[in-house]
Amino acid sequence: MYRKYRCIKGVLFVGYIIVICGLFQHYSVTTKNTSFPRSFNLSALRLNIPIRKFFTKTSASWISKSTHPPDSVNEGEILSQDFMMANFTPIELPPVAHESNNPISKSLASRLESTVVESFQSLTSPLPAKSRHFLCTGRMGRLGNHLFEFASGYGIAAKKNMVSIIQQRKSIDLIFELKNDSHLLLLPDLNKCNKVPKRYERWCSRHDPRLENFTVTSNLWIGWGLQSWKYFNGSYENLRKQLTFQKPIRDKVITIQEGIFRKYNFSSRHKVTFIGVHIRRGDMLTDPLGYDVATPEYLSRAVAFFKNYTNTIFIICSTDLKWSKENMPKNIRVEYSVGNSAEVDMALLAYSDHVIQTVGTFGWWSGWLNNGTVIYYKWPAKEGKRLRSTFSKDYSDFFMPHWIGM
Repeated sequence: MYRKYRCIKGVLFVGYIIVICGLFQHYSVTTKNTSFPRSFNLSALRLNIPIRKFFTKTSASWISKSTHPPDSVNEGEILSQDFMMANFTPIELPPVAHESNNPISKSLASRLESTVVESFQSLTSPLPAKSRHFLCTGRMGRLGNHLFEFASGYGIAAKKNMVSIIQQRKSIDLIFELKNDSHLLLLPDLNKCNKVPKRYERWCSRHDPRLENFTVTSNLWIGWGLQSWKYFNGSYENLRKQLTFQKPIRDKVITIQEGIFRKYNFSSRHKVTFIGVHIRRGDMLTDPLGYDVATPEYLSRAVAFFKNYTNTIFIICSTDLKWSKENMPKNIRVEYSVGNSAEVDMALLAYSDHVIQTVGTFGWWSGWLNNGTVIYYKWPAKEGKRLRSTFSKDYSDFFMPHWIGM
């Protein structure tokens, strides 16, 4: 009997080592990064080895419940670890009875099971121990508006230790390589955002400190425009990582740029200076809110700013190509983006060396995503009109302080 006990003990010890090593081999997680990559799937941790025999029905049931949360969150609920893992596949462990009725064997198996479960918990914890409330933002407008809503929601969530939620496979999630992190969660739908308390800003294009002046006691919706860099400047580095264009878009931009510099007989991208120019007109010419579109004189001054730059090529993205071709300065290298999607145009501007904006949120984000010099039109709203009152007196809440206004 004693020999049998020692044999069982040895087998269990070896099994314990195999399980722990297997877990770390299948999915290693560093202590410095506690967030899940978006593509993480718990099925990667399946253990197709004989040691599965030592897991009881109880352990299989516990693991399944702990990794398969409800499909939705009721009003007032908080984002717990279970909810954060709602889109992940539970571990599949077939229930296998113990082969021995020996109480010592059962005790050792129980200890092994407990150790493995604890190891699994430490590997799959996406949030700090304290669960947090979630933050929803408004959904209006097009790409530029969506980016302001996303970035401001993310920035405010970070300040308040909340989790901003947005919808998967919609709008910017189709354009950028968004990933779940400590302040962002992508969900299949946003139905629950319709049932939470709401806070509204007083102005859509300036910073409203009152909007951020709240104590977190529940889930919350904020809106509408959120068009001020001051809401999210504290999360600049994280947002730059989140707002990386999808690879097909990046590849498209590389192809376009290569075609342009080769047209002018340059041998590589590094030998030219691309200046992205966004010219917004269209609906802003007649919008009763009072937009003030950029003038030909502004474009001339902005282009002249780069006169001493080497091998400049200006790439124009515009809603009015006819007007742009007639009013862009002459005697410079100019190329026009034709037939591309809005996201490709924005990436083309963002991956230029520098940017010239006119008016609108699309041009604003093209500048923010760019790493070079940004020139902007200083007077985007007509004095005395309704739109003008939504900006701060000197527009400083809207335009980034290091940008150059003309």
